[in-house]
Amino acid sequence: IYCLWVSGKFKGHGYGKQLLEYVINDAKKKGKQGVCVISSKKKKSYLADKKFFLKYGFEVVDQIEDYELLSLSFNHQKPSFCKNVKQMVIDSNHITLYYSPQCPFTLNCINEIKEYIKDYNIQVDFIKVDTLEKAKNIPCIFNNWAVFKNGKYVSHILLNKKGFEKLLND
Repeated sequence: IYCLWVSGKFKGHGYGKQLLEYVINDAKKKGKQGVCVISSKKKKSYLADKKFFLKYGFEVVDQIEDYELLSLSFNHQKPSFCKNVKQMVIDSNHITLYYSPQCPFTLNCINEIKEYIKDYNIQVDFIKVDTLEKAKNIPCIFNNWAVFKNGKYVSHILLNKKGFEKLLND
C-alpha cells in the first residue's frame, strides 16, 4: 500500500476500514503472500498511520531509523526492506528526486520544481519509479517520493516550489 488516506468530513465513517478490507481481499484473490505498508515509529506526514494498521493485524517486520515496514502476511512469511534500501545514500551530489506517478499530487510538485529550476539553472535528477524493478532498486525508504541532497537521503515528504526552496537553503 503506497497511500491510504481518508480526509476531512469523510473520516470516522469506516471508509478507511472498507478500503483496507478491499485491498486485503484483492491481494488474497490474486494469490499474493500478504500486504505491506511503510509507516513510522511516530506519526509522519505522507505515511500510513501505524495504529490503524496494527488494529487490523499488521505487524512491524523491519525498520530503518524511524521508518517501519508493516506487514499482514497470509502465509506467515515476514518480508523485509531490501539491502539497498538500508543504505539511504546515492553516488551523486545533485538533488535527486525519486517519484511515483501513483499519487495525484506528485506530478504537480514535479512540474513546480521543474519550472523553478529553469530560472536558476539548478541540476536536479528526476527519477520516475514506474515499474516494479525500479521500485525494488530504490536506495532508500520510498512511499511515493524520496529526496536526496549531496548523496544523502533527506525526506519522503512531497516538495512543492516553496519546500524545494527551503531544501536548497538548508
